[in-house]
Amino acid sequence: MHHFRYFLSLFMLITIFATTPVIAGSVPVPAIKPTTEQPQATSPLPKPEPKQSPAPAEPDTQKSERVYQAACLPLLQKEIIGKVLPPVQDGQCQIRSPLEITAFSQPVAIELDQPVTTNCTMAVALNEWVQQANSLAKTHLGSDIKTIGTGSHYQCRNVNNGAGRRVSEHAFANALDVMSFTLVNGETTELAKDWNGKDKQKQFWRALHAKSCTLFMTVLGPEADEAHKTNLHLDMGCHGKSCTYRICQ
Repeated sequence: MHHFRYFLSLFMLITIFATTPVIAGSVPVPAIKPTTEQPQATSPLPKPEPKQSPAPAEPDTQKSERVYQAACLPLLQKEIIGKVLPPVQDGQCQIRSPLEITAFSQPVAIELDQPVTTNCTMAVALNEWVQQANSLAKTHLGSDIKTIGTGSHYQCRNVNNGAGRRVSEHAFANALDVMSFTLVNGETTELAKDWNGKDKQKQFWRALHAKSCTLFMTVLGPEADEAHKTNLHLDMGCHGKSCTYRICQ
């Protein structure tokens, strides 16, 4: 009997503990240690290679020269037969766009007795002048011109072959001296002997001199000075502040 009561008391005590709810937080929970991940070791980035400067371009000599060249319309249109020359750099004589002309195609084929170095401004004036000269030759001499006899063209010198102090227009390829004409019919007329020669030759040269004065800025003939007794000097030089004054002698 005594043992029965003991076991009954023990059973009831166990039942009470089993049915008593556990209060949350009454049992301490160990803190969770934060996990600190170590960064993975990485290989250092390679240093950028220094940029190479591009090699300087080789100078285009031909292109550099053409920068200074100017197109000349009568040459492009084949009214003048010739070619463009490289720029002239000869001391005081600087010519950016020299031309070498050998003939004219208008109004008929007319040749020069030698290649003439000139500039485009002068070439344009000569192209018109040749047409006027041929018309006068047909009027006074009865024939077209075949060949033009020339003297000085481009020469790097002062006026009157160095006697003058000024630089000659010849030094700028801006002048041409005309000596004679050979006609298609075979006749030849020379300024030196025909300025005061027979009537038709004299009339031709006098008329050509007058016409030349309307096309060029300077015209010097036998009555100008001793240096031009044998040639008709033609140039496109600048006279006066506005470069419109003409010298016709």
